[in-house]
Amino acid sequence: MADNTKTLKIWQEAAAETKECLPLETLERMVDSPSRDTKAAAHMAGCAHCQTELAMLKNFEQSTPSADEGAAVAWIASQLARQQNATVAQQKVARVPFWRTMFRVPYMAGAAALAAVLIFGFSFYHGNSDGPGRINPGLGNGNFRSGSIHLLSPIAEQNAAPAEFRWDAVQGASSYQVELKDVAGITLATAKSTQNVLPVTPEMKANMVSGKPLKWKVTALDANGKEIANSSLEQFKVK
Repeated sequence: MADNTKTLKIWQEAAAETKECLPLETLERMVDSPSRDTKAAAHMAGCAHCQTELAMLKNFEQSTPSADEGAAVAWIASQLARQQNATVAQQKVARVPFWRTMFRVPYMAGAAALAAVLIFGFSFYHGNSDGPGRINPGLGNGNFRSGSIHLLSPIAEQNAAPAEFRWDAVQGASSYQVELKDVAGITLATAKSTQNVLPVTPEMKANMVSGKPLKWKVTALDANGKEIANSSLEQFKVK
């Protein structure tokens, strides 16, 4: 048993591929005629692996397929051709010009709806706006904005401490309360105004230190002192 195993191992090592074995291109050239390369011919004479590969290649090249094999190959070829034609047809259907899809009914309906919304928003803004930065001369007349208060200035970075606070007027407001806060939300100073502008008070100005971020908000009050609208916090900083 040990002798048989040893013999098998020796045979396997002899038939195993080595780095010096000939490449497939050289073996294909040697199928029809002996190689003119003396080095390749010498290696073939002493290499069991290359001799086996050459014999298998010759057998494959010279063999004639049976009728059943020919039919199977023909069926596989027809299936591949059918799949390839189907893929090409799908690609042709998918490659519809972009400009054609834009004129389909769903796209046209969506575009019309978007245009209507934009036109309505534009007309509403210009119909209700009295322009940025305009101060209402009196709370009893003029154009007002209702709802959330829009703060105008100061915002973002300021080259110097601002001289006043400005915001949009609110319909029905008798007075406004302005609060100056730090970034933690702690109130530093408050003041009231009967118009939509407030000159900076000394207490507020004392907190406007260079490089220190601050926040401010406005609350609109009616004649009874009841809150009717307010703004979100707006941040600014003196350079």
